[in-house]
Amino acid sequence: MSLKFHKEIRFEAPLEQVYAMLGDAAFREKVAAEAGADSYDVSVTPNGPDGFAAVVETQQSSRDLPGLARKFLGDEYTIRQEETWAEPDEGALDITIPGTPGVIGGIVSLRSEGDATVQTVDTDIHVGIPLIGGKVEKLIGQVLGNLLKLQGRVGNDWLAGGR
Repeated sequence: MSLKFHKEIRFEAPLEQVYAMLGDAAFREKVAAEAGADSYDVSVTPNGPDGFAAVVETQQSSRDLPGLARKFLGDEYTIRQEETWAEPDEGALDITIPGTPGVIGGIVSLRSEGDATVQTVDTDIHVGIPLIGGKVEKLIGQVLGNLLKLQGRVGNDWLAGGR
């Protein structure tokens, strides 16, 4: 079983600017720092004529997480997020937590809405642990939702010139 996850983020800028921001390693680093990562590694590489692949790997302590999450993750954990975009309207999203049976996979897309851009994230969260997997999936969904909300705040600040 897996948990369906859906989140939309509104950026107050045209799609082209939002897409460029998402393909900027400095933006990805700022989001990781604002999220409180103890350390992070970011790489953005070209993917075809109009695309890019972004890989963000963060390491953090689990000390502020609920007990169930700490049992699942240990004292420290790594999150590896990979986004692969061939063009500005849609990309693939894969998130893994190495050493755990948790995986997140899905689609991230951008669409214009007037002068703004809406980023939509649709994923399946799967944790292959009998009995408690569903609880951990819900917890991961909450954390992912909070991180995307943070990305929206940092992104709107970035787009307004607050780099």
